[in-house]
Amino acid sequence: MDHLDAEKMKAVERYMLGDLAVSEVEEFERHFFDCAQCSEELRALTIFQENARAVFAERDLAPVPVSVPAPKNSAGWWGGFSPLFGSRQWAVALGALLIGIFAGYGVFAPHESAQAVSAYPLYAQARGEETIVSPAAASKFYTLYLDKTWDGDYSSYRAVLLDAAGTQRSTVPVNVGAPGEAIHMLIPTHQLAGGKYVLVMRGLNGGKDTELARFPFTLRFK
Repeated sequence: MDHLDAEKMKAVERYMLGDLAVSEVEEFERHFFDCAQCSEELRALTIFQENARAVFAERDLAPVPVSVPAPKNSAGWWGGFSPLFGSRQWAVALGALLIGIFAGYGVFAPHESAQAVSAYPLYAQARGEETIVSPAAASKFYTLYLDKTWDGDYSSYRAVLLDAAGTQRSTVPVNVGAPGEAIHMLIPTHQLAGGKYVLVMRGLNGGKDTELARFPFTLRFK
């Protein structure tokens, strides 16, 4: 699957809705690890979905049934709706419906607990600190983020994940923004087993691939 295929089949949205076949899920996950654009879109949608669920879970809201009276005067069909739009219940119901559709039809699940997308900072090896990354085993994703600790700029960047034996487990293209902006990577929870890892940042310029920094971390699921 390339990015054009992903766009045509609306893979990001369908992945979030659980509307992809098992083979399509595997193919898309391989793709978004190599596609910075799909990875960022997926990260944004995941954060939006989980935040929406959290808001409605906290308020313990349920859809409000609305009966629409037939128009009684010459004002037309809008006259029948206008009193409803002035009520808080209608506004809540409409907002809940829209967010439910966009966030995967899961907002109104009666017993679904809200989950945030966990984010964990990584520190360069030279700093001597190691992050404990501890996402919930039942979550779909977690985010790793780090600061640019190297000098100079490169035409492109990638993050290479190595396990304790030094074996490459995955490679993720990353976007490095303006100075001071953190670099984020969305990781599927099932992608790595618990254990020790090193995230190696590499930069590419003119065909030359350069190691820039190493960020060790230990993955422990809750």
